[in-house]
Amino acid sequence: MHAPRCRLNKNVMTNAFGYFSNKLSKKEKIFFLDLLQKYMDGKLPLSVTTGILKSWIIRFKEEYLMNQTFFEPYPEELKDIDALTIYCDGEDYWKQ
Repeated sequence: MHAPRCRLNKNVMTNAFGYFSNKLSKKEKIFFLDLLQKYMDGKLPLSVTTGILKSWIIRFKEEYLMNQTFFEPYPEELKDIDALTIYCDGEDYWKQ
């Protein structure tokens, strides 16, 4: 049931990554793509990969992406730390 959402999230993140791919080192690209695969495998929460993308959005002043709600879906005061630990496979390994 979670797989389609994960594929959609991966698509959004891959497209955002394309904005920076020519500005990043080979090691940065490999690092991010490795984390993206770990997210798809259910080993990392979405917040890890979106956090890295958000840092590049700020670093490279990418205004178009800065205004996308995918990277800031909620006001800071409404964020729930438990919601940030959702994995592709639906498990929250921190609570087991």
